[in-house]
Amino acid sequence: MMKIVVACLLVVNFLFAQVADLVGKDYASLNITQETCPIKNVPIPKHKEWLGYVQFKNGDIVALSSPKYAFTYYIKEKDINKNDQVHKIYMTDHKTGKIIDADGAFYVFGSRIMSVGGDDIIPFEKESDAKEFLEKQSGKKIFGIDRMNANFINYLDMR
Repeated sequence: MMKIVVACLLVVNFLFAQVADLVGKDYASLNITQETCPIKNVPIPKHKEWLGYVQFKNGDIVALSSPKYAFTYYIKEKDINKNDQVHKIYMTDHKTGKIIDADGAFYVFGSRIMSVGGDDIIPFEKESDAKEFLEKQSGKKIFGIDRMNANFINYLDMR
């Protein structure tokens, strides 16, 4: 009888388990042991103010050295590898240093600020912060997640 109860609890736990939300956390709180960016092959801890994250449904997190490379990895996993285990993508807010949901972020394009990979998009949680940054750093435009497709990311990599 006890085995049946334990088995039922495990099944219920598995069915209702949720992947932890990263919003509001920072790099240090994630306890990531990954050493290098799988795209750029640079040290992750050295570029923590630029990090993007791809989270899988099993809770695994891959840190990427910049927003551009986070989208590159995300697009590769979802569209090219047809990996249906990708759960969510996150970015580091350029102003606060906190992790934000990539879906609702505002991305400044064409500023003077460069990431480890060169031209990049600068993510912000608040549109007002993105507008302020755009003006101060000679940005060209603010985009939403809908603009972050393979063509646009490849264009950034060619600039």
